[in-house]
Amino acid sequence: MNIYKGLNKYKLRIFVVILLTFGNALGELFLPKLMSLVIDKGVAYGDTDYVLRIGGIMIIVVIFTVMCRASAAYHSSKTTMAFSRDLRYKLFKKINYLSFDDVEHFSISSLITRTTDDVNQVEQMVLMGLRPLIRGPLMFIGGLIMALSTNVKLSAVFPITIPFIGIGIYFVFKKGLPYFPILQRRLDKLNELFRRRLTGLRVIRAFSKDAYEEEIFDEANLSYQEMATKVNKLLVNVRPMLGTILNFGIIFVLYFGARLIDIREMGIGDLMAFIQYITQVLSAMIMMSFLLSLLPRTFASMERINEVLEYESTKTGGDKKLSGDIYEIEAKNLSFAYPDASQRVLNDISFDVKSGETLGIIGGTGSGKSSLLRLLLQFYEPGDGELFLNGIDIKTLNNYQVRDKISYVPQENFFFSKTVAENLSYAKEDAEADKMLESLENARAKEFLGDKPLEKKISRGGRNLSGGQRQRLAMARALTRDASVYLFDDSFSALDYKTDYELRQLLKKSLEDKIVIVVAQRVATILNADKILVLEDGRVAGYGNHQELMDTNEVYREIAISQGQAYEEE
Repeated sequence: MNIYKGLNKYKLRIFVVILLTFGNALGELFLPKLMSLVIDKGVAYGDTDYVLRIGGIMIIVVIFTVMCRASAAYHSSKTTMAFSRDLRYKLFKKINYLSFDDVEHFSISSLITRTTDDVNQVEQMVLMGLRPLIRGPLMFIGGLIMALSTNVKLSAVFPITIPFIGIGIYFVFKKGLPYFPILQRRLDKLNELFRRRLTGLRVIRAFSKDAYEEEIFDEANLSYQEMATKVNKLLVNVRPMLGTILNFGIIFVLYFGARLIDIREMGIGDLMAFIQYITQVLSAMIMMSFLLSLLPRTFASMERINEVLEYESTKTGGDKKLSGDIYEIEAKNLSFAYPDASQRVLNDISFDVKSGETLGIIGGTGSGKSSLLRLLLQFYEPGDGELFLNGIDIKTLNNYQVRDKISYVPQENFFFSKTVAENLSYAKEDAEADKMLESLENARAKEFLGDKPLEKKISRGGRNLSGGQRQRLAMARALTRDASVYLFDDSFSALDYKTDYELRQLLKKSLEDKIVIVVAQRVATILNADKILVLEDGRVAGYGNHQELMDTNEVYREIAISQGQAYEEE
């Protein structure tokens, strides 16, 4: 996919820019000729009427030129900003639908850089390309024609100077092209370290690694500086070199032009006009060389943007849609391994749960409990075995339609820097205030939010709440959605036993006709579940209710006794 195809929708405005730039170039090329007429045919002979007449024409040409330039700048800016807006949206839309593994493939810091810095680089090139890269060739060709029509002998300066400028442009391309992809990758690294520092602040401070992080960042920063210095040296040295060539060309013209005036083969006005034309021609080449020097970095940015836009993202699910609510979930010999993982996290898992039932899942760290919920949410595609919703293979179901019927409380809860109401409405956009208040009540979250709970402002990530408060607020958000399946991923771990018990009693009443799946570390949390799935090293170590497992399953019994939960709650 060529990102510049996005300019097709602005063809009319681009044509207007080209037309206005052409008018601007014509005006600038015509002015030196008028000036030479004023000097050689008006001032030289003291013809005031001629000077006024040509001067009036010059004023009209100047006004026309300024209007063309201003209009071209307006339309080119508007086109460029609209193009970059569309490009950012395409990138965001693509990134928005990438799978978790796809995001890791690029890295978050790199995706941020591509959406900001790389898009800005392309934006600048489009902005320059719509006017300067059009104006440059027009001024170069037009200036050559006007210079030749003014004096053919002096035009010998062009075959002398132009090759040197061409060599300068070639030098920039040859030297600069390999640098820019490296420069962007080192910028990615800086962004990654910034992000790591900000998101891992607590861990870094807890282990006194501030100096270590500073050292790593300093190395990456110096590496970026080294490459950026090489690039800037290249660009900075080129412009003076080209400017020197331009000045030598003007000196050549002045010297030989003075001699042509002496032998009356050229007028003073023509010499002044010729100097302006050579300045226009060589300045156009310098401007084009400067813009072309930016192309290597732009090409690198384009390639990085295209890499994201053309990436074939991992897809989960199919096109089938469920009719009605999810009333049954069944797994048959289900196995799963994360991409590039050395071993499976789930092996030969089988269970079933229906509406009105609660399935508890318990096991040690790394036993695959959360992974099972991620498969139900279609974050990943199941491996071997089968996973059915209402008897239909989940691989064939549309993932967005499936997720609309599931409400989820993750292990690590995230909240937006908005009010409680806005955070709860993320689960159900059109949720009414009464429904939100009911959800807060059922999740025991209303009690710590004050008199106007829906209006309370939550800090980003829920930093102004304790761990238990965040879990209860996350449950309230999940309960705000009218779903047929509710998934609680270790959502009771930060609660004390009393709050845990009271909250489960409230949830039991409010979700009595739903499918409820609870991942837990504590036996007390799933004690009264209809079915309990015990996982060990990704395999089923036990399956049944609490009493059955206490009687027949050693793994579960050891967990229960170690936690003082040998008997069923009343």
